[in-house]
Amino acid sequence: MPSRKQVLSWVGAVALVGGAVLILRTPSDEPEAERPSPPPSVPIVRVTKYAADTVLLPEPGRVPDQPRDLRAVPGPGRLRVSWAGSRTAGYEVRWAEGDQVRTRLVVTPEAQLDRLADGTEYQVEVRAVDHFGQRSTPARIEASPGRGDVGWRNGLTGLLDDFGDDSTVLADVPGSRWHLSGYRGCVDIGQRGPGEAGLPIDLGCGADEAVLRARQPLRLAEDGAGVLARFAALTDAAGPGGRLTLDLVPGRPDRIGAVRSAPHPGEDPTLPDGAIRAIVDDTGARVNTGAGLDWLTATDQPAIAPPRGAGVLHLIEVRLTTRGVFVQQDGVTIAVSGALPRWQEASALVGVRGPQGRRARVHLAAAGFTGPSAPVPQVIEVPVNVATRQVQTPESAAPDFGINRRPLTGALAAKIVVTMTTSGGMDATATTIQLGDRLLPAAPAVPGRPPVSAGAAVTVIADVPPDLLGSQGPATLSPFVVRAPGAGAGAVVQESYLELTPAPSAAPQTTTQPRRTDRNRPGQAALPVATVDLGDSAGTPLPTPTVTPEGRLVVTIDLAGAPAQWDTGSVGGVQGLQLWLDGTLVAGLPTSIGGPSPGGRYTIPMGLSGLTPGRHVLETRVIGVDGSQSSTLQSFIVV
Repeated sequence: MPSRKQVLSWVGAVALVGGAVLILRTPSDEPEAERPSPPPSVPIVRVTKYAADTVLLPEPGRVPDQPRDLRAVPGPGRLRVSWAGSRTAGYEVRWAEGDQVRTRLVVTPEAQLDRLADGTEYQVEVRAVDHFGQRSTPARIEASPGRGDVGWRNGLTGLLDDFGDDSTVLADVPGSRWHLSGYRGCVDIGQRGPGEAGLPIDLGCGADEAVLRARQPLRLAEDGAGVLARFAALTDAAGPGGRLTLDLVPGRPDRIGAVRSAPHPGEDPTLPDGAIRAIVDDTGARVNTGAGLDWLTATDQPAIAPPRGAGVLHLIEVRLTTRGVFVQQDGVTIAVSGALPRWQEASALVGVRGPQGRRARVHLAAAGFTGPSAPVPQVIEVPVNVATRQVQTPESAAPDFGINRRPLTGALAAKIVVTMTTSGGMDATATTIQLGDRLLPAAPAVPGRPPVSAGAAVTVIADVPPDLLGSQGPATLSPFVVRAPGAGAGAVVQESYLELTPAPSAAPQTTTQPRRTDRNRPGQAALPVATVDLGDSAGTPLPTPTVTPEGRLVVTIDLAGAPAQWDTGSVGGVQGLQLWLDGTLVAGLPTSIGGPSPGGRYTIPMGLSGLTPGRHVLETRVIGVDGSQSSTLQSFIVV
């Protein structure tokens, strides 16, 4: 049976879709009723061109070049579309869904189209868009979503998880495959929306990292071609402003390293012995390691990874071989290291971050590794709060705050697991956990020497004495603190929980619903994030916000669309900019010549004659086509 076909075309042509006629208009031709509108009570500001006598507005240049080398990679219910970018602010992507024409603005030369029908052929058009909204001629391609290339899944015999439901990461379900580590209240499982692939993870506080540790170990097993192990993740975490880490480390730590790892390949003093860390972010891809590895001279030359769009899934794979470590993106090697592990078994950790300072949602669509399979430990986790997050020294007084003993009453065995950051001079090997009147030795989860660099994450584990289990005993155990010699101000507890082996007769402590946020993936794209810099008459940034009335101020406005794409995969279209000086409009700059712009860079010189000495406030307003606005304030002093 021939496949269905979704076709679209620009003004002046007709597209036939299932017997219906679609006429695709450019944004400037769309009638007002077809444009999204805010509630009637919110008036839409229309930006008109205006410049006060002291202001010089920039002018648009030539129309951007047509995108080149347009390609489409199929996936289940989706298409990943990419192209060779040009020097422009962004791109407009259009495709048809039934009798609807969809439009998306993006700032990277890549987009993912979701909620498509497998086996249906779609026509996709991409135009380059400059910061004034001028559009190139379109590049076109036709493609059909489907399974695509799934050969990477072959051989992932140790673990392969498609995250079809949330039960694989639930702390209170025996046999769950992953431990999710993150600051409670900031890192949560997201409520899955229509068309979202895999596991959505919400990072709600703007500076968070979520780390998933596979409960089953990865075990080396050479395949006869020199490959010792493969560890793969299909995720959008490495999009613009984000970061993905794939860690292989002996033992069973819940997280390793520092929040910001070393920006270059090589040994990282915040990583434990034997650790191999692959990092993929905006700076490229690299391999960082701990001590205690063997080394070869790496001769392979990696390729430069192409840009990754926000909300676009990519397959990132770490290959341990007899020739070293290879990091691949969609089958292309993007980082190489000569490190060779001395261990035969390790924990596999997936770490995801969004843009710094911004709420974000990332997706883990699949993850797995090679080697012999191992049983999943039948344990559950119960979060417990320490009396103080500060790691105490052995001699310091403990706050009188403890934990409820009820979770221990139905356990055959129990461990206390704590992940903390270290301070300079702290001895993590001598960590103890005070639980009531007991002082429990807590061993580092990674064998060997813990990292001595300040800010490193170290997981320690202590066994709960058997006499604290069962129904007999006090209702609470107080105090509950973590102690280590030399602990300073930077030594704080990141996470603490009880790992319980439940007794067969114990009352179940599972829940039928996963712990997850109520926030669905928003449907409305956000405006670009504005950064405003003030410079002198040559545009050089001012060392201090002080100017003279005889001079000229150069206002540089950068509208970054990449952070805005994280929630929806699209950036909100900009209708124009306004500059207000001390509450008076001094400039209006429309940016939608051929349709809304995705942002960009704007330089506006402004004379200062006539300004009185003292402080003045400059407000930059970014106005979207739907009437939404954002505002940035900058002050300067005239002397």
